Amino acid sequence: MNNNVVAKKIDKLGWIYIQNKKILMARSYNKSTFYIPGGKREAGESDQAALVREINEELSVDLMHDSIVLFGEFNGRPTARRRAW
Repeated sequence: MNNNVVAKKIDKLGWIYIQNKKILMARSYNKSTFYIPGGKREAGESDQAALVREINEELSVDLMHDSIVLFGEFNGRPTARRRAW
């Protein structure tokens, strides 16, 4: 057993929109789980360009590049989930 396995880094961006002390969340059609919209950056893509593209793809919303502000960064361990099909 190899205990020296290096974890693969997964770089994702999320859009947090707060209005009246409420956070906008998304939910896929016919699902019960809510999520913060966003996704992975494509090769050579800036944070802003990736976020604008992902939000447009997921929500059909056009974000303005100059309205995007870095809120923070999070580093953590992924949780493995098995799906029963």
